[in-house]
Amino acid sequence: MNGRSPAGVVAGVDGSAPAAAAADWAAREAERRECPLHLVHAVNTGTVTLSPRAGAAVTDLILKNAQAVLDEQLDRLIAAHPTLRITGDVVPRDAAPAILTAAEHAELAVLGTRGHGGFASLLLGSVSLRVTAHAACPTVVVRGSGTAGGDILVSIRDDGDVPALRFALREAEISGLPVRALHSWATVVADVGHTAPMADELGEETALHEQLLRRTVDAIHPDYPDVDLRAEQVSGATAALLVEASKRAALLVIARHAPAPHFGLRLGSAVHAVLHHAHCPVAVVPL
Repeated sequence: MNGRSPAGVVAGVDGSAPAAAAADWAAREAERRECPLHLVHAVNTGTVTLSPRAGAAVTDLILKNAQAVLDEQLDRLIAAHPTLRITGDVVPRDAAPAILTAAEHAELAVLGTRGHGGFASLLLGSVSLRVTAHAACPTVVVRGSGTAGGDILVSIRDDGDVPALRFALREAEISGLPVRALHSWATVVADVGHTAPMADELGEETALHEQLLRRTVDAIHPDYPDVDLRAEQVSGATAALLVEASKRAALLVIARHAPAPHFGLRLGSAVHAVLHHAHCPVAVVPL
């Protein structure tokens, strides 16, 4: 077993409720994309400190229990999606590297917010964070239920975010939902009365951001002419605006930019915020 899945949708499962919800979302997505779904159940068998015979028996028991968990999820999803090709593997490895390996050639990786192994108080588990930070393909973290009939919300930071917009437009094309492209920006006010921008300067800055947004949208929207796309630019804190807007969204899409050299998080602050607090599933698209 090399742990790599066929091209399609990969979902991590572990028997937890968030992972089951993610698998359900992944199955519906695979059906829309007309591609297979592959489930990965990773288990760390640990360092055996017993006798060789006892250690082998413990490892075998762990793997058998993991296979039972996987089989339960496979049976459930196959019954609900009888025409969908669904496969699965138990991988004796830590969850994050197992899912990253499985998703190397996938269209999409799908995860729950957290599994059995983390602290119940955490809003997002370490596996989901690690996979979204390093996956070569887009990753969806299924949180909340999303708004049925809501739009697909995509964050546009700059005109390098075309891959995120393209992902959102494709999702809209296969789901029939509209897209709302949101570009947010913040004015710098250091000392009111001295460096606060004047009204005409704010107007010029607004116009520049509007041009940036239109340039980004116009570069890709013609490839998806049937998708209803609304573009909006607004001043304010990106993370807060996206979390609030996610209340009315079916899916939030955000780009994963390269981390700043020498410091900073692998995932930017806005990505971290929406992964922890969004009210709908979040798709993180690597650039």
